[in-house]
Amino acid sequence: MDMTEAMLDALDRLSDTGPEYREILANHGPMAAEALVRLGRGEAVSRWVEQYKRKLTPQPVAVDRIEPSEWQRYLGQPRFLGDWTVLMRRELSERSWSAMLARWWPRLLPGLAASATHGVIRTAHAVRSLANAGNDPHPLLLDELARGLAFWAARYQTLPGAPSLTGNVTAVVAVANLPRLDPDLDAPEPGIIGRLRLLPSLPSFSSALDRWKAPSDPHMALAELISAAARVVAVRDDAPIAYCHTVTGPAAVRMTLSQLPESLWWPSVAATWQVIGSIISVFAAPRQDGESSPAPLSEPPTDDTFYDLAELAVAHGDEHVIKLTEAAIREYRIIEDQTLLAAVDRFRSRVPTNL
Repeated sequence: MDMTEAMLDALDRLSDTGPEYREILANHGPMAAEALVRLGRGEAVSRWVEQYKRKLTPQPVAVDRIEPSEWQRYLGQPRFLGDWTVLMRRELSERSWSAMLARWWPRLLPGLAASATHGVIRTAHAVRSLANAGNDPHPLLLDELARGLAFWAARYQTLPGAPSLTGNVTAVVAVANLPRLDPDLDAPEPGIIGRLRLLPSLPSFSSALDRWKAPSDPHMALAELISAAARVVAVRDDAPIAYCHTVTGPAAVRMTLSQLPESLWWPSVAATWQVIGSIISVFAAPRQDGESSPAPLSEPPTDDTFYDLAELAVAHGDEHVIKLTEAAIREYRIIEDQTLLAAVDRFRSRVPTNL
């Protein structure tokens, strides 16, 4: 089964599932399936999807009609997930997928933290599939973009701060010096979403974001952020799933950047740093030694290393392990920071297997 067939088979199997289950947990099916395909493990997709979908629930029904002129009123309201899906499908039927992305990305970017970045991650994996599908993409690929954007809109979540990107320290130093939330402070909701709602209790957070001086190229700026976040994933074991999203979320933005108008590149970098900083600030307390320095590195990787990492991800089965493995290998091939690969090894050991 080739890459396209494997992805279409996965989307068809998942077509009757909703974007969430157990109230706030994101459906990772389409994202992890696309990551498996990119890891060269298309033959493993159908079995993984069939096992994973047992926990999922049906697509929510529409309860209201979101008019195009009133979309802002419905942002961040998950009870309208079904309605957002209807709207995105309707709009996508009227324009190309690239025009749809350029239309909705700036609208949703201020809420990049939606569902702990799962909104943008699902959107990005859909975009990557479409970008490789040619001029006549399959309806299932188009529908996956509509679903990703709808999920992002329904779970839209804004955060404090407006990073200037003109500070005087590197991303590693900026991350190490972020203020940290009291771990005993009770969140109003469960999960990452709830912890992020506590950020206003950190008055120094916004100014801490301004300390980072971004490289002059937006692609390299995102690469620097991802490398800094990978150090946290490698070193800390107290909230591995939360820290995982400081890599996979930004990596999703990075792989989408080339499909966006250049006018959106720097705003995307700023929003990405805001999200990374937010997750680390609300979870990574107390501070631990080694957060600001590279984790011990493995031997220089070879093609066999990447093959083995993919095999280990498939054998483990957890959706986060699969997505982080694919993102880390992709980023390593661009920036050759071995901390990314060390982060994958350590993260995999901290997450229960799903198989």
